Amino acid sequence: MENNVKTNMQNTTKKTALLWVSTGIWALGLLFARAVYPELLWLTAIVSVLLVASLGGLIHFNRQALRGRTAAYGLNAGITVLLVLALVGVLNFLGSRYPQKLDLTKNKVHTLSDQTVKVIKGLQKPVKATLFSKIGQKEQVRPLLENLKALNPKFEVEFTDPDREPLRAKQLGIKKYGTLNLVVGARETRVEDPTEEKITNALLKVLKEKPPILCTIAGHGERSFSSTQPDGYDSARKALVNQAYEFKELNLAQETAIPAECGALAILGPNKAFFPAEVKLISDYLENGGRAVIALDINTSGEEFAPELHAILEKWNIKAQKGLIVDPLSRMLGVDASVPILAAFAKDQAITKDFQGNCYFPFLRPLEILPNAPASLKIQWLAQTTPKSWAVTDMKSISSGQVQFNPAKDKGGPLTAAIVADGKLKDSKASRNTRLVVFGTSQFATNNYSRFGGNLDLLLNSVSWVMEDESLISIRAKEDEAGKVELSQKQGTVIFLLTVIIIPLLVSAAGIAIWAWRRRM
Repeated sequence: MENNVKTNMQNTTKKTALLWVSTGIWALGLLFARAVYPELLWLTAIVSVLLVASLGGLIHFNRQALRGRTAAYGLNAGITVLLVLALVGVLNFLGSRYPQKLDLTKNKVHTLSDQTVKVIKGLQKPVKATLFSKIGQKEQVRPLLENLKALNPKFEVEFTDPDREPLRAKQLGIKKYGTLNLVVGARETRVEDPTEEKITNALLKVLKEKPPILCTIAGHGERSFSSTQPDGYDSARKALVNQAYEFKELNLAQETAIPAECGALAILGPNKAFFPAEVKLISDYLENGGRAVIALDINTSGEEFAPELHAILEKWNIKAQKGLIVDPLSRMLGVDASVPILAAFAKDQAITKDFQGNCYFPFLRPLEILPNAPASLKIQWLAQTTPKSWAVTDMKSISSGQVQFNPAKDKGGPLTAAIVADGKLKDSKASRNTRLVVFGTSQFATNNYSRFGGNLDLLLNSVSWVMEDESLISIRAKEDEAGKVELSQKQGTVIFLLTVIIIPLLVSAAGIAIWAWRRRM
C-alpha cells in the first residue's frame, strides 16, 4: 500500500515537473509569437490554448496541495501577479491601439513627413506591401510599415521570409533580402532597403496611371534639368522624377503649338531673346488655360535678358522690376547680402501654407502685382523678403561693390520674390483657369542652392500646384544629420568629477552605512 502511494506521488511529481516545463515553454512561445509574428493570429491562438491547457493540468495534479494555508497565500500572490500582468497587457493594448511617440531628433527624422502622411491618408485603392526579409532584418523596417498602416487601413502589410517561400520570391523577381513589394491593382513595384522616402516615391509612381509631363523650354540659355553643374537643375529633376513626373524638352522654334501632352511649361532663367513666333506660342498657350513656372533673372550689366517674357507677364498683371535685392541680415547666417532671405510666405496659398523656416534666393529681383486685374483673375504674393532688405536700382553701384540704401531711388523691404496667378483674362473663352507661378530668380533651385532651406520644396510645390496635383504639395522627408556634443573644459571637468568620483563615493558610503546599520540590528 505504501509503495503504491509512493509510486503515485512520484508519478504526480514527474507530471507536475513536466507540466511546469511545458507551461514555461508555451509562455515563452506566446511571447515569441506576439513579438515576431503578430500578423499570424492563428499561431497566437494555438499557443494560448496550449498554455491554458498546461495551466489546467498543473491545477488538476496539485488540487490537494492548493487546499493548504501556504498554497492559499501562494494562490493570492499568483492572482495578484496575474492582475498586474493583465493591467500591463491592457496598457500595452492601449499603447498599441493609440500610439503616442516623441521624436527628439534635431530634424524630426523619425516623424513621418507631411508628404508621406498625405499620400497614405489619400489612398483610394488598397496597397499591398509585402516585405521579403529575414526575421532580424524585418524588425528594422517593421516600425515604419506599422506607422504607415496605422494611417490608413488600405495600406496592408505582410512579412515574408524568402527562404521559406522561394517560389513566390522568384515569381515576383525578389533578388535581395529586405525588398518591399508594393502592389496597387495590376501595377506593382519593388523597393530595396526601404526607407520612408523610398516607399513614398515608389507609391507616387505606382499610384499614377499616366505620369504628368513637365515641358522645359530650351534654346534661350535656360537652366538645364540635365546639367549636374552648380548652375544646373539636375537635383530638381531627380526630385521631380521621384514624384513620378516626366520631362520633355521643347525648342519653340521647331513647334507650331505647345504639345497637348505638356502638363505645364518651365521657363527658368532665359538670357536670350525670344522670336515673335515663340512669344505667340507661349502667350496663346497661357490665354487658353495653360500652366507655367517662370523665373526671370536680373541682368546687372545691361538690358533685360528676355524682355518679351516681361510683356507676356504684364498681361497677367505681373511685373518684374529692375533691381537687385540685398539683405544685410543674410550675413548673420553666413551668406552674402546678395542672397536675401525669404521669411514670409502666403499662408492662404496651397504652395506655402505649411512652410516653416526660410528660403535663400540669390541674385533676386523684386516682383510687383499690377493694379486693375480682372475679377476672373486672382493674383497674390507667394513669398517676401525681410523688412531689412531693399532693392538696389543703381546697377553701377553694384558693379563697384559699394551698395547703400538710397531712399530716393531704392525701394525698401519687405519685397515680393514670388507671385502666383490663378484665373482667366477678361473676356477669355478658355475652358479652364490659367495657373502661373513667377519667381524673381532662377538660381534658388540650382544644384548649388536647392539644398538650402525650403528652396527645393518651394519649386516642387509650385510645379505640383500648376499641374493641379495638390496631393504632392507638402514638406518632404528630412535626412538625419550627424550630431555632436561640444563641451567646454569646465563642463568636462564637472562631468568627470560627478560620474567618476562623487557619485561612486556616495554609492559606496550609502552601502557602508546600510551594512553598519544592519550589523547593529
